[in-house]
Amino acid sequence: MRRGAGWAALTAAAALVSSCGMVGALGDDDAGAQTATVGVLVPGSGWQQADGEAVLAAVRAAVEETAGDIAGWTVEVVAVDEGEKGEAAADSVTELVDGDAVAVIGGLTTAGVRAAQPVLDDEDVLFVSPADVVPSHTLGADPSAPLRPYRSYFRTAVGAEPPAAALGRYAVSGLRADAVAVVDGGDPAEVRAFAEAVDEAGGSVVARGADVATVVAKAKTEGATAVFVAGDPEAAAQADRQVRSARLDATLLGATAFGGDFADDGRDGAVRAEPAELDATAGVRSGRLTDDIGAPLGEYGAAAHDAGIAVGTVLERCLPPASSASSARRGCLGEMSQLDFAGATGEVSFDEYGDRSGGSVRFSVLRDGTWEVVGVDG
Repeated sequence: MRRGAGWAALTAAAALVSSCGMVGALGDDDAGAQTATVGVLVPGSGWQQADGEAVLAAVRAAVEETAGDIAGWTVEVVAVDEGEKGEAAADSVTELVDGDAVAVIGGLTTAGVRAAQPVLDDEDVLFVSPADVVPSHTLGADPSAPLRPYRSYFRTAVGAEPPAAALGRYAVSGLRADAVAVVDGGDPAEVRAFAEAVDEAGGSVVARGADVATVVAKAKTEGATAVFVAGDPEAAAQADRQVRSARLDATLLGATAFGGDFADDGRDGAVRAEPAELDATAGVRSGRLTDDIGAPLGEYGAAAHDAGIAVGTVLERCLPPASSASSARRGCLGEMSQLDFAGATGEVSFDEYGDRSGGSVRFSVLRDGTWEVVGVDG
């Protein structure tokens, strides 16, 4: 695939700056330093090429900052093409892991992430995405019963999706609810976000409105197995009572509507989604990181810089005792889960699924009057 001039220039600069900076710091006695490669998996052409160049520049700067002086090692940052739609990702990362790759940062397309995950995981190569927010990539198919599919995969991406939209996808993919109902308790934005997410996931909203009794009655007639309540907590309390009264076998879902005292009297099994605690645009808005890197950050640059800092910090710990790049890989994975630092997008640490702590929508289930956090969504 043909690469643009900007891509080629950044690729050359990334390899040159990282490797030359390292060798210069090592001195003559270490001229035979071993090489460890950090691949940057981004589209080399197409509509996301500019985003890819921003990610590459951010990673290059971050890795040079944190892993630019590891005795006995040269760390190279190289760009690898995932293709405009992720079609080249598997071949690109396969070539990397056959060499001296220790980490890959990137994956701007869903298809690219999915293609790269099993290849990199099989070889214990650390994979960090600054862009991916698809829940199943870290939590498996059901975020309320999460099961991590790839232990080598982490994300510095901070989800900006509304909790209502996350619940819409969960209703269809997690609960397998083909038919859902929506009670509009006074928040049209939540209603719209939930309904659109349900539609995109392949489900149908079969009942919708502000009159709780009417919505629940139609939900039962149409076989809805999930009821989402938007807006006011009083609407949630009414919906809970109506669902019980109608003996409707459906899971209650809510975001802001499940605030207040709902937990005191609500039925066990209700699922609540709360927003991420981190700000996805913090690094972009400040402008400081853009000045430091010397290039526009684009949509993913701040999170990519955080990914580069994370990987560079890990390499500083796992490379010195290793005899080769491939033998360092497993140790690098172990170090990743221990990280905790102040990044461009907020505090960077990872939960047991490889997601940013506080960076994703949180799911809670009501049990015995208490909301218990059961998973996070991208």
